[in-house]
Amino acid sequence: MANINKLNEIASSNSNWIEEAKKRRENREWQKHSQKIAIKILRAIREKNINQKQLAEIIGVSPQQINKIVKGKENLTLQSIAKIEKALNIELIFSKEENNISYLD
Repeated sequence: MANINKLNEIASSNSNWIEEAKKRRENREWQKHSQKIAIKILRAIREKNINQKQLAEIIGVSPQQINKIVKGKENLTLQSIAKIEKALNIELIFSKEENNISYLD
């Protein structure tokens, strides 16, 4: 009987699952990009033989922030992307050809 009461308590509690599902659906597009960036960062970290804590120190953020980034759950700013690119000497969102485009012509 105690198990049924416990189950009823859980079932009747206000759950945020609907709101969370809506947020996931709304954020699906940028999260796809974020996950691709995360993979590139993890690859670069491995190739350069550094860890997430060291990357955090280099770019001046907390290790927790790097952890969110490499999980692909962080909506990165261009400023953050540029810092990571510089620290790891990699391209995250632009190809080499795109970097050669001059907007002053």
